[in-house]
Amino acid sequence: MIKLENNYITSENYIPSKNARNFERIHTSLAYAVLAENDSFDLTFPAAGYINIFCQVSVPFFYHLDNSPISAEQNESIIQQIGPGQRFRLKGAPSSEGMMVVFIPEETLTGPLCQFLHGRVAVADTNRLHLLKQLAFDHHRSEHIAKSIRMQSILLDALALQLEAVSSGTDTAIHTPLLEKIMQAQKLIEQNLSRSYTISELAKAVGTNEQYLKKYFKQHVGKTIMHYTLETKMLYAKKLILNDDVRIADVARMTGYKHATHFSMSFKKFFGILPTSLRYLVFLLQGASVELTEFEILTLLL
Repeated sequence: MIKLENNYITSENYIPSKNARNFERIHTSLAYAVLAENDSFDLTFPAAGYINIFCQVSVPFFYHLDNSPISAEQNESIIQQIGPGQRFRLKGAPSSEGMMVVFIPEETLTGPLCQFLHGRVAVADTNRLHLLKQLAFDHHRSEHIAKSIRMQSILLDALALQLEAVSSGTDTAIHTPLLEKIMQAQKLIEQNLSRSYTISELAKAVGTNEQYLKKYFKQHVGKTIMHYTLETKMLYAKKLILNDDVRIADVARMTGYKHATHFSMSFKKFFGILPTSLRYLVFLLQGASVELTEFEILTLLL
């Protein structure tokens, strides 16, 4: 179990009196914990504030706020608002490189910034943010004489970068309601491969407009809706052809094609081989008692 212990970073000491001229008070008080792979974190927070979660993972993960599970996608940082007495749980850090949980007391973030931080905000990684994450992990593991000051600088820089993205409404920040609609659209595509949704149909189904869906789907998933749909259909079709005794015509129907010829053309354009040729190759290899993985089979075709 990982707890927030002895990792407090504060700059509240030795503040000049309010009468001193030309001084602006800087109030920062951060606490952080670093989780190794499969470490668990369970803490009830005594005060209101925000949790900043960042890690470098290639798979989605979940955390719990009280009894509610909340999903997070790969390559993004999370700013989660939390109230006094709320319980935050993360079971098993999903990254071998670790995960960092930073607690920011409510009084640290005041003024106009607060209006952008209700609930949960996801901020997609940029090159700068990715570098700051790596620096934070590196300095945490170091024995540098100025470790505490350097950690304060890095964590505040990372926080400022995320807040600027959120407040400016740039493409790096996706607020929770919109993120949920994007994930809902992604789920509709994956669960209905025999249907070919138009962007208009998807937008209507999840309750948003087409422009927002197109823009933020690509930002979140890394592919356009049409490309993601085609890729998902083709990978499913390949799986059926390699592993199941399903007719090509049925594979076409199961992936939303009315005519097997249209499916075969799309499959060849995507993989560089006709589905019938791929199945025949698998048949020959099985007849020769050769066991190959899907990757090895496809490598032979290149």
